[in-house]
Amino acid sequence: MVSAVQKSYRKNILREMKGNASRMVSLFGIVALGVMMLTGLMSIAPSMRSAAQKYYVQQNVFDLRVLSTLGLSDQDIAAIAATPGVEAVMPVKTLDLEANWQGQEERMVVQLQALQQDPAADTDANMNRLVLRSGRMPQAANECMVHVMGYQAEIAEGTVLTLPEDTEGTKHKEYTVVGLVQDPQHISTDKESSTVGNGQLNYIAYVLDGELTADYYTVCYIKAENADQYDNYSQEYQDAVDQVADRLEQISDAQCVQRREQLIDTANQKLDEARQTYDDQKAEAEQKFAEAEQQLDDAQKQLDDAKAQLDAGETELAKQKEALPDTMQNGADQLVDGEEQVLEFEEQLQQIQLLVNLKKVADPLLTYAQAALNNAQKALDEAEPADEEYIELRDALAKAQAAYDNINGQLQGYQAQLDEGKKQMYAQGLISSPNLDNDRLVVEAKAALRRLKVQLLEGQLQLTTGTATAYSQFEAARAQLDAGWQEYQAGVQQLADSRAQYETQKADAQQKLDEGLQQLTDAEEQVSKIKKGEWYVLDRNSTLSFVTFEQYADRMAAIARVFPVFFFLVAALVATTTMTRMVDENRLQMGTLKALGYSNASIAGKYLFYALTASVLGSMAGMVVGFLVFPSIIWYAYQLIFSLPTFTLRFYPGMAAASMAISAAVIGLATWSACRSSLKEKSAALLLPRAPVAGKRIFLEYITPLWKRMSFSQKTTARNLFRYKKRFFMTVLGVAGCTALLLIGFGLQDSLLPIVTKQSTELSHNDLTVTLSDPAAFTVEKGLTDALEGGQVENWAAVYSKSVTIYNADGESAGVSVVGAQTDSQLSRYVTFRTRQGHKAIPFEKDSVVLTEKTALNLGVEPGDSIWVENPDGERVEMTLTGVTENYMFTRLYVSNAQLQTLLGTQDIPWNTVYAQTRCDSAADRNTMRETLLACNYVTGASFTEDATSMFDNLIVSLNSVVVLIIVCAAALAAVVLYNLISVNLAERKKELATIKVLGFFDKEVYRYIFREIDLLALMGSCVGLLLGIPLHQFIIRTVEMDQLMFIRTIAPHSYLLSVALTMLFTLAVCFVGNFGGPNFISGYYDRKVPAFAPPFLGGDVKNCG
Repeated sequence: MVSAVQKSYRKNILREMKGNASRMVSLFGIVALGVMMLTGLMSIAPSMRSAAQKYYVQQNVFDLRVLSTLGLSDQDIAAIAATPGVEAVMPVKTLDLEANWQGQEERMVVQLQALQQDPAADTDANMNRLVLRSGRMPQAANECMVHVMGYQAEIAEGTVLTLPEDTEGTKHKEYTVVGLVQDPQHISTDKESSTVGNGQLNYIAYVLDGELTADYYTVCYIKAENADQYDNYSQEYQDAVDQVADRLEQISDAQCVQRREQLIDTANQKLDEARQTYDDQKAEAEQKFAEAEQQLDDAQKQLDDAKAQLDAGETELAKQKEALPDTMQNGADQLVDGEEQVLEFEEQLQQIQLLVNLKKVADPLLTYAQAALNNAQKALDEAEPADEEYIELRDALAKAQAAYDNINGQLQGYQAQLDEGKKQMYAQGLISSPNLDNDRLVVEAKAALRRLKVQLLEGQLQLTTGTATAYSQFEAARAQLDAGWQEYQAGVQQLADSRAQYETQKADAQQKLDEGLQQLTDAEEQVSKIKKGEWYVLDRNSTLSFVTFEQYADRMAAIARVFPVFFFLVAALVATTTMTRMVDENRLQMGTLKALGYSNASIAGKYLFYALTASVLGSMAGMVVGFLVFPSIIWYAYQLIFSLPTFTLRFYPGMAAASMAISAAVIGLATWSACRSSLKEKSAALLLPRAPVAGKRIFLEYITPLWKRMSFSQKTTARNLFRYKKRFFMTVLGVAGCTALLLIGFGLQDSLLPIVTKQSTELSHNDLTVTLSDPAAFTVEKGLTDALEGGQVENWAAVYSKSVTIYNADGESAGVSVVGAQTDSQLSRYVTFRTRQGHKAIPFEKDSVVLTEKTALNLGVEPGDSIWVENPDGERVEMTLTGVTENYMFTRLYVSNAQLQTLLGTQDIPWNTVYAQTRCDSAADRNTMRETLLACNYVTGASFTEDATSMFDNLIVSLNSVVVLIIVCAAALAAVVLYNLISVNLAERKKELATIKVLGFFDKEVYRYIFREIDLLALMGSCVGLLLGIPLHQFIIRTVEMDQLMFIRTIAPHSYLLSVALTMLFTLAVCFVGNFGGPNFISGYYDRKVPAFAPPFLGGDVKNCG
C-alpha cells in the first residue's frame, strides 16, 4: 500500500512538472541567468590572476627591481646580491635612443637591452624570460630580437635597425632582426615612457651581452628568497617581498654615497683630461691663428707696397701728362727761336757777305787812297811851302788823308764787325775758328746756316714725332697701371676673402672652444651638483602592465560582487511569484494530499523538488555558460589590451557549488515560503478555492468627474490594477528590477565613456605637460625657455608637482599630487575649479587649498576641514581645505603660491613641471614638439593630454565591453521575468477571461483589456525601476571606481528613455510572441476552458468559479 502511494506520489510530481513546463522553463531561465552572471563574472578575475601567476612562474618574472638615479655599479650589484633574502640578481643594461627601421623614414624610439649570456638558461638568475614568437635567438654580434610595444607595426625578420652615427655606448650601428619576442614585463598595450624622441617607447631590441658598453647597469632584477612558495597575489608573497625590499632600503643610503663619490672621482679625472685636451687644442688653435694672421699681414704689406708703386706710377704718369704740354711748348719755342736764329744768322751772313764784299771793294779804294795819299805826300814833299801848289797839294793831301782815313775807318769797322761775328758764330759752334779769313768765314757761315736749317727741320720732325710717341707711352703706361690696379684689387678681394674665411674659421674655432669651455664649465657645475642619488626599490606593482592587469581584474571582481546580487534578487522575486501562483493553483491537490495523510514536508517536497529541479538544471546550464562562454567573451575583449598566452578557462568547484547552493537556497526559500502559508490551513479549507478579494472602491472612484468619463474597460482595468495588490506589487517590482538593471547598464556607459572628454575639455586645459629634473632648465643654454617661445606654444607656466601623502583628522591617508604655479592666475588658466553639482565656481586665491573630489570623498573631508600634507622633509603641514573641485582623472591637491611656500618652507620653489597650451593639432606636430622639448637640457619627459588619457581609454573600452555584456544579460533577464510575470498574471485570470469572453467581448477588446493592464503595470514598473536604478547605479559606480579614476555620477536623460523603451519593447514582444499572446490564444482559451471554469449559468462548476 505504501509503495503504491509513493508511486502515485512520484507520478503526481512528474505529471505536475509536465503540466507546468512553461513555469519550469521560466525558473530554469531565471536561475541560469543568475548563475551565469555569478560564475561568469566571479570566475574571470581569479582566472586572470591564475593565468598571470602561471605566466610569472613560467617566465621567472622578477619579484623586485632596483633602479638608481646614478646608475648601478658592480659594487652595487654585489651589495644587492649579498643582502639577506635575495636569492638571485640579474643586472641589465639598457639604452634608449631614436633609430630607423629599414624602409621607414620616421625615427622610432627603441630601447636596446642586453641579454644575459645564456638567455635560455633555466636558472633563478635568468629572469623575465622572453617568449620567442617567431625566428630565433641572436647569435651574431649585430643581430637582435624585437618586442613590439602597444599597437606599433610588426617588424619582419631580416629588417635592419640603423642607429644614429653619433650613438655612443654600442659596439655596432646596425642590427638585423632575427626574431620576435614577447617580454613578460609588457603584457599590455599600455605606453611606456622614454626620455628620448617623442617620449614614448615604441620597440625593445634585445642584443647580445657586451653590445652595450656602458660601465653601469640601468636596473637590477631580484628574486626574493621563498617568495615563489606563495601565490603571487597573496599577502604572504607580498610580505616576503616587502621584507627583502626593506633590507635593500637599509643599504641604499651607503651605496648611494659610495656611488656618488665614485662618479665624482671618475668625472673629475675625465674633466682633468678634457681640460688638458682643451688647453692643448686652444694653444694649437691660437698658434694657427697667429700664423694665419702673420700670413694675412704679409699679404697686406705686399698689397700696400703694390699700391704704393701703383700710386707712384699714377703720380709719375700724371706728372708726365702734366709736363707734356710744357715740353711740347718748349720744343715749339725752341723751334721758333731756332727759326729766329736762322733768320738772324741769315741776316748776319748777309751782312758778313756784305761786309766782305764791301771790304773787298774798300780794300782797292784804300790802296788807291794810299797811293793817292802817297802821291800827294810825295808831291807835297817835293813842293815847296812857298809854292802856290804847295797849299793845293797840302789841301789835296789833307783830302787824300781824310779819304784814306775814312775808307780805312770803314774797313776797320767792317773788319771789326766781321771779327765780332766770327766770335759769336764760333761761340755758337757755327764756325770752326774765330780767326778765319773772310772768305772762309763766308763759306763756313753758309755751311752753318745750312746746318741750322737742317736742325730746324729735324726739331720740327722730332716735335711732331715726340708728341705721338709720348701719347703712345702714356697709353701703354695707363694700361700697365690699370692691369696693376686690377691685380691689386684682385689681391685685395682675395685678402678680404681670406680674412673673412679666417675670421669665420676663427669664430667657429673660437665658438667651439667657447662651447668646449662652457661644456667643461657645465660639466664641472654638474659634477659639483651630483646629488647623493637615490635607489628605487620597486616590486611588480611598479610595472605598468602588471598594475593595469591587476586593476582590470579588480574591476571585474568589484562588478562580480554587485551585479549577481541584483540578478538573484530579481530571480527570488520572480520565483516567489511563480511558486506562489503554482501553490495557489494546486490548493485542491494539497488539500487532498493532506486529507490522505501526507505530511506538510511531503506535500511541500513536491513543490520543492519541482523548484529545485529547475534550479539545479538552471544552475548547471548557467555554470556551463558562466565558466565557458562568459570568460571567453570578456577575455576576447581584454585581448585587445593584454597578451597573456597562459590564460585558460577554469572550472572552480567551490564557486560552482556555492552558486548552485545560492540558487537552490533562493528558489527553495521562495517555494517553502509559498507552501508554508497554504499548509498552515486545514485540509477542508484547502479543498475550497481561496476566497475572492473583497470588492471595494478604489481611489479613482472618489474622483467622480474622472471616473464618469472612463469607459467600462478602463474602469475594469483600474480596478484590477489596484484591487489585487499582491499581483500589482509583484509585477511592478519584477518589471522595476529589470528596468533598474537596464538603467544601471546604460548608466555605467554614461559614467564611463565621457570622462576622458569631460576631463580634457571642461576641467583641464593644458594639453602639454613637461617634466624637469632641475629648474636650471629655464636658464641654461639649450634650455626650455627658447623651445617654449616657439610658434606652436600659445602660453605656458612653470609649475611645481610632487606626489605627497595627505591625512585627515582621523589619520586616514591618501596619495595625491600637490600642484602649485608661479602665480595663482596661471594655475586658474589651466584648471577649472568648480563643484560637480551645480558647477559653482571655486575661487582660487592667496590662501586656496583645493582638493579633487575623489580624494575628498575617500577621506571624508569638506571645505573648512583641516588636512595634513607631508612635505619632502617628512613633516606634516596643516592646511585648511578651501574647496573640493570636480575632477575625474588622477588625484590632485591644488595650492596657491603662498601655501606652496608654506608647505616647502622656502620661497625658492624648485619648479619641476611646465603646463602649456599648444597648437599641435596632429600627431606629427605633437611628435615634433616632443622631440624639440626632450632635446633641451634637464627635460626628462613631455606628454600630451592624449598620452595621459590613453590608459584610461583602454580601460574604459574594455569595461564598456563588460557593461554591454551585462546589458545583454539584463535584457535577457528582463525578457524572462516579463514572460513569467505576464504568464502568471494571465493564469490567475483564467476565469475572468472566460467570463468576459462569454459576455460577448470581441477578441480585440479582450486583447486590449488584457494588455492595457499589462502595459500599465510595465510602465509603472519601469518608473519604479528608474527610481530604484538611480541609487543602485550610484552604489555600483562607487564600488568599481579606481583610486585614480572617478566615474561620472549622473545618468544621461536618453538612458532613462532607453531603459523604459526596452522594457516596454520586451513587454510587447512577450505579449505578441509568447504562446499566450494574441486573439487566437483568447479564442482557444475560451473554447478549452469555459466548461470547466464558467459560471453556473454557463454549465460550469460552482466550486471553481472565482
